Amino acid sequence: MAKDIDLYMNTKYCGFYPLGTIEEYFDEYSRKADEMARFIDWDEIILYAILAYDHYTGGILSADFMLLRMPFKRYAELGRIVSEDCRMFYKKSRTN
Repeated sequence: MAKDIDLYMNTKYCGFYPLGTIEEYFDEYSRKADEMARFIDWDEIILYAILAYDHYTGGILSADFMLLRMPFKRYAELGRIVSEDCRMFYKKSRTN
């Protein structure tokens, strides 16, 4: 039986959604991040998703979608404090 996933938008809770809906948001935010990344500096990124996984099953527990522009250094700092069961997704500029 499929388990619904907690969905967040900019850290605001939106409810439970099926995996298919989460995948659609992931694709949408990935495309938006690609667009935004065209206008960022070489040392910046666009953070667009953080997914939390179940430590034992590997299934997705929650997804948080956002479009945050930040220095890569800040992203690296966040990576050190985020749970090891989370994965952060970002885009870099391809033109620089």
